[in-house]
Amino acid sequence: MILYTLMCIFSNLTKVFTGAALVMVALFGVIGCSYVDSAFKQAYLADRYRREPRQRLYKHMLQAENYFVFGKIGSGSNLNEEAIAVIAVYDRHSQVEVVDVSHFVKSNAFYGLNLPAGDYLLLVVSDQNRDGFYDIEETVGSRFLTLDPAHWPEKVVGEFDIELFSQRVQPVGRSLHLEVKHRENLIDSLFYPKGSIRSLDDEIFSQRMASLGMYEPAAFLEEAPMMFYALEEDVGYKVPVVFVHGIDGSARDFAHIIRHLDRRRYRPFFFHYPSGNDLKQLGEMFHRIFLSGKTFFIGEMPMVIVAHSMGGLVVREALNRLQGEAGENQVACFVSLASPMGGHPAAAMADQGPVIIPSWRDVNPRSEFMANLRRQSLPPKLEYHLFYAYANQQSIKLGENSDGVVPLSSQLCKESQDESTGQFGFNTTHTGILEDPEAISRLLDIVEKVKAPFPDDHMTELLKGGYDVALAPDYPPIGAHCIRYVGHWLKALADGRIAPIDKQQSHFVEVCQGRAAVDTPIEEAWLRFIKEFPQRN
Repeated sequence: MILYTLMCIFSNLTKVFTGAALVMVALFGVIGCSYVDSAFKQAYLADRYRREPRQRLYKHMLQAENYFVFGKIGSGSNLNEEAIAVIAVYDRHSQVEVVDVSHFVKSNAFYGLNLPAGDYLLLVVSDQNRDGFYDIEETVGSRFLTLDPAHWPEKVVGEFDIELFSQRVQPVGRSLHLEVKHRENLIDSLFYPKGSIRSLDDEIFSQRMASLGMYEPAAFLEEAPMMFYALEEDVGYKVPVVFVHGIDGSARDFAHIIRHLDRRRYRPFFFHYPSGNDLKQLGEMFHRIFLSGKTFFIGEMPMVIVAHSMGGLVVREALNRLQGEAGENQVACFVSLASPMGGHPAAAMADQGPVIIPSWRDVNPRSEFMANLRRQSLPPKLEYHLFYAYANQQSIKLGENSDGVVPLSSQLCKESQDESTGQFGFNTTHTGILEDPEAISRLLDIVEKVKAPFPDDHMTELLKGGYDVALAPDYPPIGAHCIRYVGHWLKALADGRIAPIDKQQSHFVEVCQGRAAVDTPIEEAWLRFIKEFPQRN
């Protein structure tokens, strides 16, 4: 049966490959073996699912309606912090089917899962006996979840937190024995999920992962479930700049821009997502993570968003979800780089191939997604800068003027021009705009107009950094972090050289003057620090 199915697929490939190839060349410039490989994998999955209907198989099929699920787990005692996971269990087709696992979780931090519709039991487990396996008796928390389009039409379930048991409870009638997954050199963080801080040369941003995200989104999410990444630990006085790649792309695409970014004042973040996924769902996920203020909260700090190619569509979709409510993050500036803001005419053929990639379908100018892309105006205080590229270096040029991938008529569609603050054109290609010196210079000029909401004298002290000293391990973690990164600013506050600008800072000054009791870990750490290091520089 498998052989027969693959032969049918190969026959269909012969008939439609020319059309599909034109789509890939014209739209994304990524034709290669991946598309053919994906067709064979999808045929294999379909045949196997008919014989063995399991959710874990189904979620890897491109027609599957999968849901992004994320939230926090609680904190508790007797946990092995080196081995905590969240496991999604489905038990309709088998006694216990593990459909997805969020590894590398820590207490009081986020987990992420990707699941098809159905009824699930989410288990928080910790390898308490340290034997290298998660067993059912090591369950430390659980919560039931039903996924269906009636309850979750956007296919994103956020803030789905799981409290830990106050005493040991074993789920009745279930068994589990799952090997603990280890990953060396994952950086822990005070503020982000474990593993969120990476370097741009990390394997998670490789071309292999980028292609996996386009053709096998579920497999991508098993390796990179959170979609939120940073290059450094949080330092609150730096303006966040969120980078969003395009199809078959990754955070690594922005390496040249990052190299020229003033990292003293700006901190880069990345929405690293499976680019073959449904764009509406991705827009909802971007909103939940970066815009809603419920996952990544930055208070009064303004945000800058820079998106390349299809990433511009993801961001524009996400901006529709802003309601102007208190608590939402404030986007000061959005820059799209060579984005198909009017869709791509070649995508109209995307459903003619043996493999239908959801994001390709959405880029069709006649798609429902494109028809609703501007259903809400941009926030009145947001500046939108539209960058377009017009150098086509292909030896054979077909159709209208383009950057070699996206037509100018799409990059400069009237609707985007009307809502933009300005348009800037560059004599470079679709991907060349990410390295073009003129484009980067113009982009950074725009970014650097967005300032952190601190008085100049505060910024002067903040930019001095902190104290590079060996602190004892029992210092409060957040206090030690502040001493290392903003210690000179704390000293300036304590000495009265700068005036406090909010209640927390005023209380810190009063504590340093002996007029108030210690109330925060930062105050506790600072008083201890100035006693232990009286000769600090």
